[in-house]
Amino acid sequence: MKRDYYEVLDVPKSASTEEIKKAYRAKAKQYHPDMNPDNKKEAEEKFKEVSEAYEVLMDPQKKQLYDQYGHGGVSQTFRGGGFSWDDFTHFDDLQDILGNLFGGSIFDDFFGGTQRRTQRTRRGGDIHVILSVSLEDIVTRTRKKFSINRYEACQECNGKGGHDLMSCPQCGGRGQVRTQSRSFFGTFSSISTCPRCRGTGQVVKNPCAKCQGGGRIKRSRTIEIQIPQGIVHGQYIVLRGEGHYGAGGKGNIIVEFEEKPHEYFERRGYDLYIRMFIPYSILIGGGALRIPGLNGKQETVKIPKGSSAPEIVRARGKGMPRPDGGRGDLYVELDLQPLKTKDRNLNKIIEGLKEYEGEPTPRRRGTQR
Repeated sequence: MKRDYYEVLDVPKSASTEEIKKAYRAKAKQYHPDMNPDNKKEAEEKFKEVSEAYEVLMDPQKKQLYDQYGHGGVSQTFRGGGFSWDDFTHFDDLQDILGNLFGGSIFDDFFGGTQRRTQRTRRGGDIHVILSVSLEDIVTRTRKKFSINRYEACQECNGKGGHDLMSCPQCGGRGQVRTQSRSFFGTFSSISTCPRCRGTGQVVKNPCAKCQGGGRIKRSRTIEIQIPQGIVHGQYIVLRGEGHYGAGGKGNIIVEFEEKPHEYFERRGYDLYIRMFIPYSILIGGGALRIPGLNGKQETVKIPKGSSAPEIVRARGKGMPRPDGGRGDLYVELDLQPLKTKDRNLNKIIEGLKEYEGEPTPRRRGTQR
């Protein structure tokens, strides 16, 4: 069973970015295999575990998914459905933390130079979309379309940027360049992605005329999705591999849902509130109240005899759908329906009611009646 990410890094849920980074710095040094020569296999697993936690908690979108849905919510953001080093985007932080500690490049020593060069090839960027949805859309789980402009692989050169590949002359095919700087404390080395080949280790002799050597073309696309069960304002879903094309793979589309205000209903979590004007005769005698539902059908709410206004009547299981398949509750705020006519007969009826109404009395605070 996977451990809680906050527990893995030993930080509270309220931890700041700097606190998370500080905790990861300590854990990464503690579990680096070179620091544990007698138990390298276990150290590698621990090292990967803390790196996975760091990847999620340092990314605002992944962190929100994890806080709302746990491991199941964030697993969809990983390419294989589970974390691997291909999903880790903070190798520069690792280099800063461990590079000078062990000398040279941790990518060469721990991950292997050839493998790391491939993994550090930059993937395409993510696309963030804000999708406005109504309460009706959420209840009926309707399908919604939206348009995006994204970079796709150039078909002319298959995304390579040209023809006749050769080893990058700047990095010698390694995909990385090493720089040295001197200071009062001595000489320091740092490793960074080669700016010319962008980490691939190769460049093209003859750039593609269609994409001008970029390897990708911008196109307009229409994406269609189905509204997830019980989605809440501000939540995300991730469409993996639907973002921009890059030499290291495709990015994702992050769809954030923005809930439109409703004309009659107010949503509070998974509960719905609606204010209804009720005739005095129904308040006194009770009856079935029909309310227009968000799914196109009417909801029936029973009004007890002797109800008053203002008063709230609760109808269980008639609110918004939940992710687990259940539903919240519907709360109907009763308000007295104003009389539409004032003729002599109506005035006589009102005068007759006074015999049964009694005198005005103070109402105790916190009571319904």
